[in-house]
Amino acid sequence: MKKFFCFSIVIGLIAAYPASAHHSTAMFDHSRSVMVVGVVKEVHWTNPHVFLEVVDNTSGMHWDLESASPSILSRGGITRTTFKAGDKVTVKLHPRRDNAPVGSLQTVELPDGKVLSFEAGRPPPEK
Repeated sequence: MKKFFCFSIVIGLIAAYPASAHHSTAMFDHSRSVMVVGVVKEVHWTNPHVFLEVVDNTSGMHWDLESASPSILSRGGITRTTFKAGDKVTVKLHPRRDNAPVGSLQTVELPDGKVLSFEAGRPPPEK
């Protein structure tokens, strides 16, 4: 019985390992931040992550911006109606290391001037 219990633990740990890799943010350069002033094109309110597609006003580049899951954002007061296509926003993000137009959201300034923080444990910056 003891061998079966130990075997079950090992199999459980091996099976859980890929799930932990999914949440890696190693692809983003956390030592850099990029500001993008643009317009929300699309909002993808889906698990496991909410994505915003923002079109940069200056370059016309489409940025795919990753944030947390809908349940985590909802606990912070961010809902599926917080962002709408056409909203003018200023986003601060950690860019992907390969310089693709993809990033991890840090903050979003909404059209009314409200700043939302997407980094756990950090308050939004003072204006």
